Amino acid sequence: MRFSGKNIGAVVIQEVSAKGLLDLGLFVVSGGTISGSITYERPAWVYDPRIIRDSYLGAFTLINGQVTTSIYRCWIGRYGQIGEGVVLGPPDHPTDWFSTHPFSFTREHYQPRMYQLPDFRDLAPDDSEDYSFAETLSLWTHIGHEAYVGAGSFVKRGIRIGDGAVIGAGSVVTHDIPPYAIAVGAPARVVRLRFPEPVVERMLALRWWRFNLAPHKHKVNFSKVEATLDYFEQRCAEGTLEMLSPDTYRVTRDAGNFRAEQLAAPLY
Repeated sequence: MRFSGKNIGAVVIQEVSAKGLLDLGLFVVSGGTISGSITYERPAWVYDPRIIRDSYLGAFTLINGQVTTSIYRCWIGRYGQIGEGVVLGPPDHPTDWFSTHPFSFTREHYQPRMYQLPDFRDLAPDDSEDYSFAETLSLWTHIGHEAYVGAGSFVKRGIRIGDGAVIGAGSVVTHDIPPYAIAVGAPARVVRLRFPEPVVERMLALRWWRFNLAPHKHKVNFSKVEATLDYFEQRCAEGTLEMLSPDTYRVTRDAGNFRAEQLAAPLY
């Protein structure tokens, strides 16, 4: 899985409403919980989680859980699936400081809503101070291509969940999960692979999410794993699979509407 943190140059900038985002391949109800920005390959179905902050979404990402799911600083691969009540990559609090309370370590640009209360502004350090725990939190949480995080799960900041992995409902993920593994429990542990190892190796070699599958939907039966693999491996060997190259946008909230920048290249 390739994650790139580089700043891809914007080529088109436009102001749009939540309804207008649908024309750009992004479904949101109101988009009011977008914090910072989200960068996505179209299409992405984002069912207004409680908060989604500074994250990257691959094509065909599905985020369920309106007002229940929280996503912080995540890379989510193509065909990623996030269930309701999930928490991905929440910020940590320093346990060895004078106080674990956010007043001691955040800054206004991290918690603008909190700082609307003048009492917090009076108490907390400001940008003139040369220390901030929040600014050291450079870790990203990575959810692999076609990975599925089940309802009610918690994924610790900085964790990598491999391509094709499945996290069972209600799990607490504190360690990296390998590709195509099924992990459950608190803390989550791997119970088995989704497929036999030779099939997993073929899946990882094919990396099918790179391709446009739409022209082939009537030629395969997706319930037949090895037959579908055979078909796409053969088309790949022939060079007849079209690469998926979706339009890609960065969206930020702007006074009730959205500022949408079309980027020069896909994320993956």
